[in-house]
Amino acid sequence: MKSLFRPRRTALAAVSGAALFMMVFPGPAHAGPERGPEVLRAGAGSAVPCGFFRYSVRESQFAAYNHCGTTTVRLHVDVQGGGSGNDYHLCVSPGRTQLPGAGPNYLNAYYIGGAGCRSGERTAHTPH
Repeated sequence: MKSLFRPRRTALAAVSGAALFMMVFPGPAHAGPERGPEVLRAGAGSAVPCGFFRYSVRESQFAAYNHCGTTTVRLHVDVQGGGSGNDYHLCVSPGRTQLPGAGPNYLNAYYIGGAGCRSGERTAHTPH
C-alpha cells in the first residue's frame, strides 16, 4: 500500500519545492526591452525617471528634469553647441521641470549641489 502513495509524495514534494524556490527567488514580473537613453512618449503610462530625460508629443521633442528629492537643488544644464558658453545653472523644485525650447538642443542636465536654492533661479555657467 505504501508503494501506491510514493509517486504522489515525490510529485508533491517537487511541486512544493518549485513553488518555494519561486517565492524566494522571484524572476522579473514581465519581459521588456533594456532601457537606455530614450525618448519617452507622452501618455505612455510609465513612471517618469529621476533625472534628465527627453520625451515626445506627436512630432515634437522636449527635455525635462525630474527631481526626486525633497528640497530644491541646482542643476548644470548642458546645451548643445557653443561649448560651455551656452550652458547654464538652474534651481529646480522637487518634481518635474520642463526645460525651455526644443529637446534635441539639450545634451544633459545634472545635479551640482545648491540644496535650498530659490526655485526657478537661472544663472550663467560657472566652473564647478
